[in-house]
Amino acid sequence: MKRRNSLVFLVVLLALPAWPAQAARYDMNLGGLWESCANPADPTAVATCANEHFKGLMRELGLVTAPAFLAPAETLGLNGFEFAIEGSVVPIHNDRVYWTAATESSPGSVLFIPRIHVRKGLPFSFEVGTQISYVPESEMFTAGAEVRWALNEGFYFIPDLAVRIALNHTIGPKDFSLSTGGWDVSISKAFGVAGMLSLTPYAGYHMLFVHASSHVVLPMLDESNDGVSNPLLVTKVFNSVKWQDNIFHRGFVGLRMKSYIFQVVVEATFASESMYGFNFKLGFDY
Repeated sequence: MKRRNSLVFLVVLLALPAWPAQAARYDMNLGGLWESCANPADPTAVATCANEHFKGLMRELGLVTAPAFLAPAETLGLNGFEFAIEGSVVPIHNDRVYWTAATESSPGSVLFIPRIHVRKGLPFSFEVGTQISYVPESEMFTAGAEVRWALNEGFYFIPDLAVRIALNHTIGPKDFSLSTGGWDVSISKAFGVAGMLSLTPYAGYHMLFVHASSHVVLPMLDESNDGVSNPLLVTKVFNSVKWQDNIFHRGFVGLRMKSYIFQVVVEATFASESMYGFNFKLGFDY
């Protein structure tokens, strides 16, 4: 119970610096996507336009909230345990219509995502992990789980090699449901420095799937029509963004610096859709 309370306290502590006093900046109102496409002369075009905006927003938000890496290929070992505070800095296409139309105020060009990540070693070079992150200035949290297996680790001359499956689900949005997940493969090799520091460069490939569905979007009124509901702006549900049609290929490179049980990790990620990010981790394992 004490450990659980400590984790909750740390999540809140991480979120406080970015939590504004005014209305949440990134609270999503998907009704704005329909308003941005309103064209009474062509209802079909309105629906197509709005669904394209929804797809674009979910794909980009999926990349922002996707599972993080921040670890070399080696596992923690049978009795190993890791606790880490992480962060991701992710530039977004804030000038695109789906961001400006769906958010409460002008979105920034960069999102910072704080995260807590816990991993536990298992027999036969397996490990499991869980993470929880927060999208600052919003109502959105992301919870995730992962399983990693090292196909090869611990050999002096041969690099470590591991595969991982990870899933994330976003909690909190009133207008949509968003899940991301996929598999990755990583390779790494540790090097000792002066008997006091271990440096482990690593790299890998990740195939990411994004799946999203819309809740019922609240109806809006057209004031130019004396408060009568406009048929283009009534209650709507967007088409689902299906995982099999929304696949992203991501690459990542990073470096872990470890002394005794303490470690610092820095990492860069690259993805299709001109999306990239910079990640860091402060943690300990034993």
